[in-house]
Amino acid sequence: MGRAREADVDVAVKSDGYRIAHAIAEAGPGRTFVPLDRQHGTGRLVVKEPYAATIDISSFKGLDIIQDLRKRDFTINALAVRIEDYLVTGLSHILDPTGGVADLNSRVVRACSAEAFHDDPLRILRTFRFQARLGFEVAQQTLELISKTVPDLQRVAGERIRDELISILSSDRAYPALLGMDGHGVLDVLFPELVPLRWTEQNVYHHLDVWGHTLETVRQLELLLADHAAYFEEFAAQVDSYVRQEPVKERPVRALLKLAALFHDAGKPSCMSRDPDGRIRFFGHEKVSREIFEAVGERLKLATREVRTIAEWIGGHMRLMISEGETLSKRALLRLRRKFESDAVGLMVLFLADLAASRGPARTDEAFDHAFKQVSLALEFLLESSHAVAPALLNGTDLMRILGICPGPLVGRLLARLRELQDAGEIVTREQAATAARQLFQQVGNGDASGPD
Repeated sequence: MGRAREADVDVAVKSDGYRIAHAIAEAGPGRTFVPLDRQHGTGRLVVKEPYAATIDISSFKGLDIIQDLRKRDFTINALAVRIEDYLVTGLSHILDPTGGVADLNSRVVRACSAEAFHDDPLRILRTFRFQARLGFEVAQQTLELISKTVPDLQRVAGERIRDELISILSSDRAYPALLGMDGHGVLDVLFPELVPLRWTEQNVYHHLDVWGHTLETVRQLELLLADHAAYFEEFAAQVDSYVRQEPVKERPVRALLKLAALFHDAGKPSCMSRDPDGRIRFFGHEKVSREIFEAVGERLKLATREVRTIAEWIGGHMRLMISEGETLSKRALLRLRRKFESDAVGLMVLFLADLAASRGPARTDEAFDHAFKQVSLALEFLLESSHAVAPALLNGTDLMRILGICPGPLVGRLLARLRELQDAGEIVTREQAATAARQLFQQVGNGDASGPD
């Protein structure tokens, strides 16, 4: 496929791959041994000189290389070339007992055997990872095997599931893979918390039920990111750079956003209510959704900062609701930036995807276009370099001197309000800040000042 990394090599041997890898590492400088699976005879050799390479050496699974290949996960991964043949003729003599070359040419993911998923249920997720990242189709017989063995996913460790899931969500084609996973019961096993979404009706602002809307939000998110130049124009490069960041190695923001999209309405079933006129409401669902995800994030062994970021997006995804004719105030946007910092960009991208997935009869084209434009402008505002945070006009000492008050929580709350006014451009000098401080202090009387929202 032209995607080979020659410095990343798998070697299968008849004897003990673990011991061989260890012996080679010990035999000379510039080599490091990494134990992978002693029981099954697999070790890793990291070579630094004369060139960098990672070589995994594993024992045959079976009596010979042909049996070994037949026990692998997919036909496209069940290809080998004998080292002596490779050194002489390159890839002219490929061992292909399962038809992997034909499946590569046909762009098909096919399990090597009926036992493939019983041997390692994680291969179920790996199927959809290959579908997403390579754009391959999954063979029908393989999908049928997945449907039969999908309950076995429950015995797979959370961190193994996490790594495959993040790899799927990192792709530009995660949505089709999620549809396949959904159609064969995979998502129900991974996330039973999301099952009730299937039967939860929405209000008139939506054209899909909650589960359909959830998947559509992922689709819209992928469309936004795939065509970011059209949606974000002169700020496209900044948005693209942001979603490619990796808070944890090989776990980019774009994948975390899609995980947030999957859970942003997870709390709706338990929060659903009806007004006397029949209108459906979901008061507080974002808070419940956040709590549901936090438990899932822990189960997946995500890093603390990943869980916190995704949870903040989910808990804040209703903060940008815009009605027809309304605008987002500069003060509200600055509060948003202060709370979410750089991740306010992620919140806005998630909101735009959520909005695009909500096209019910009560959401007119005019209202949708207005809201989309407002949030797009807000995103631009947050990304403009000219809005760098300036030093505060007054500090705590200044405030206590001007107002004649003692240290305490009131000082912090007043400073926060002054910061808000300064960021919004409503005060620009120390004199204006002092006047505003006196007015705020008079308004709160005995010090009952409320901080920014």
